[in-house]
Amino acid sequence: MYGELLASLSAFCWAAGGILYRKGLDTTNIWTGNLIRTLVAATGFILLMVIQGILHTVIETITAELLFWLIFSAFFAFFVGDIFYLEALNRCGVSRALPVSSTYPLFVAFLAIIIYGHSIGFQIFAGSSVIVLAIYLISEKNGTASISGIILAILAAISWSLSITTIDYLVLYLPVEAVAGIRFVVAVLLTSAMVSVKGFRYDYSALKWLGIGGVVALIIGNYAFVEAIRVAGSAKVTPISATYPVIAAGFARFTLKEVLTFRIASGISLSFLGVLLVILS
Repeated sequence: MYGELLASLSAFCWAAGGILYRKGLDTTNIWTGNLIRTLVAATGFILLMVIQGILHTVIETITAELLFWLIFSAFFAFFVGDIFYLEALNRCGVSRALPVSSTYPLFVAFLAIIIYGHSIGFQIFAGSSVIVLAIYLISEKNGTASISGIILAILAAISWSLSITTIDYLVLYLPVEAVAGIRFVVAVLLTSAMVSVKGFRYDYSALKWLGIGGVVALIIGNYAFVEAIRVAGSAKVTPISATYPVIAAGFARFTLKEVLTFRIASGISLSFLGVLLVILS
């Protein structure tokens, strides 16, 4: 039961993160927003390693090859992928962007087929079909800005899937806190380079909402998810945590006053079902 509760906590944190990010982006750009949230997350995980007394050991363990894959993973997860995600939130809202971006398990499955030669089972085929239908329902007749937001959300899912393929390898040699923390440090450095060109535009509201979002979604949510897997196993944990788009849609309806039509609600439900089929395949 403890593992299932942690998985539920991670789902609520990820859902709340989308709401907090959307509020923070009202007064700043996506580059500054990403810098704020990743800086908060990097600081949190580094402090965690210091408290656990493993930071020095982690630094000594890192080889050139591990560093390459850490940079690769961070680039596609928290730099490219999250920039697509944040811009998608801006363009089409939480209730549309989040369920579409949450389809990344489908792309992870396809990468496994391409890289490792896994066969396409019935559940992957069925899940893929349901996800395509869900995206169609969520995106159709919502205007140019919404359509471009849906495309960005799909690109975010693809980018995240590229990053996820490296995690299994990295955690063989580094603790989870190190894999998360170092990737966030890399993301901070990459985003800082862009912010130096684009400009660091912030105010109290952006710092507050994006900072809280970084703590809730990136630190508490991710840590709860990994700990839940350690306690209860991924087979039980992943389906529970995959409910976060449904939770986020409810949050968006009541906190951001986003319109949740029957069409969008159906798309969100089908997105969850499709992702669940892929995860359980």
